[in-house]
Amino acid sequence: MFGNKLESMKQMNQMRVKMKRLEKDLMALSFEAKSKNDLVTCVSDGKLNIKDILIEDELLAKNDKKLLQKSIKQAVTRSLELAQKAAEERMGEFRGMMPGLE
Repeated sequence: MFGNKLESMKQMNQMRVKMKRLEKDLMALSFEAKSKNDLVTCVSDGKLNIKDILIEDELLAKNDKKLLQKSIKQAVTRSLELAQKAAEERMGEFRGMMPGLE
């Protein structure tokens, strides 16, 4: 009886260590994506944090607020999609280990 509980606690601790390592690894990753017009670049990390947004002078010179907003949205969306996909792939090893993760 105690052996099963001890083994279960040991496995949970190992999983916690792996999760911490995964989180650290995700923070170190960088995902860069551009808007469709290539005038805005967004860089995010694997934890879905925006690290940088770069706007080309050409876009600013156009003085077109709607185009700027659209370009930023495209770049951010693409960057976060890349980061989320990578995080999901790396989390794959934990599926089946924890109830509710499918």
